[in-house]
Order: sequence, then structure tokens, then C-alpha cells
Amino acid sequence: MSTFRPIEILRAVPKILQAFPTTMLILLASLLFSLLIGGIFAMMSLSHKKVLNAIAKGYVSFMRGIPTLILIFLIYLGLPQLLKQFGIDMSGISLIAYIIACLSLSASANMSEMMRSAYLAVDKGQREAAWSVGMSPAVAFFRIILPQAVGVAIPALGNNIIMLFKETSLAFTIGVLDMLGKARAVSAANYGATKLETYIAAGLIFWALCFLMEKGTRLAEKAYTKGRKT
Repeated sequence: MSTFRPIEILRAVPKILQAFPTTMLILLASLLFSLLIGGIFAMMSLSHKKVLNAIAKGYVSFMRGIPTLILIFLIYLGLPQLLKQFGIDMSGISLIAYIIACLSLSASANMSEMMRSAYLAVDKGQREAAWSVGMSPAVAFFRIILPQAVGVAIPALGNNIIMLFKETSLAFTIGVLDMLGKARAVSAANYGATKLETYIAAGLIFWALCFLMEKGTRLAEKAYTKGRKT
């Protein structure tokens, strides 16, 4: 067994950070698409149409119940085989596109529930008051409901972003060289002699970035609340 050398932690940090842009690309793209998909299903869940409501509830239940890693393997391994039966070749799709699609779908369930809860948190009387003074539903939503719902959703959004960021570490399972994938590559380059130190370095990087995101969420919440009061 190799001797633990703390200096190797410091040496591994800059090497792992070389993959930081890839990890951030995955995070930001997944965040964008999960918000879009989540928004659609949030509207469906708030609909008075039972069919749309049932579809939204089923989707959210499924996505929240299936582990993200299993979803990744199902889409990465299963989808190309399925579409191949219809003559569709997916061999040209990049690995990053696969992981973004998987994380977007997985996170969209939590995003949908976040949006639905934030909307329902706004007093129903305010919506009715806006309609009573002649505002259309769209105008009432953007001028009355949305600003308040955003304030309610900020803490949950911050938590969802942190969860999504941590799940980007699953990208290495299909060969994407994200930060964890880079850590594995660094360890392999040293024939596993610095495996422990390298993973400690990766863990510290993830912790530091999650800490910054948490602080950023609190600052955003305070700034938004202060701006609403002035």
C-alpha cells in the first residue's frame, strides 16, 4: 500500500480543474433544459385538465423515483438500440449531449415541483384581485404572480442547482472527461499510487464550489427580497 502524501492533493487540484469548463458546460446546459422541461410539466400539473395533470404527476413520479445513474445507462445504451430499429443512427451524438439530456430529464422533475410549489405559494386572492381590475391572466402572471413566485423559489432553486452540480460527477460513467473523470485519469497516470490523494482533491473542489453556490443563493435571496421591498 502506498504512503499517503498530502502534497499530492495540491498537485492534483490544478490538473482536475482543467476539466472545470466541461463540468460547467454540462451543469449550465442541464440547468437550462431542466428548467424548460420542468416549466412545461409544472404548467401541466397546474392545469384543470385531468389528462395533463395525470401525465405531469406520472412524469414527476417516474423521474424522481428512478436513480440518475440508471437513467443514464438506459438512455446511453438503450435509446440508440431502440432508434436503430427505426433506421435512426445516433452514433454521431456526443457523450456530453447524452449526459446533458439525462441530467436535464432527471432534474426537471424537481424543477417542476419547485415551480408548482412557488406558484401555489402566492396568495390566490392576489390573482383574483388582479383579474378583478381588468388584468388579463398573462399580465397578472408576469406583474403580480411571477415576481413573488421567484422570491419563494430561489432557495429551492439553489438547492436544485447544487444537487445537479454534484450529479455532473456521474458523467464519467459513460466516458465524459468531467472533473471526476479527470481525477480518474490523473490517478491512472500515476498507476493508482496517488488515488486517495486525487479523490480527496476532487472532493475538496466539489465541496468548495458547492459552498460558493450556497453562499450565492443566500446573497441572491437577500438581494431579491431587498429589491422587492424598495
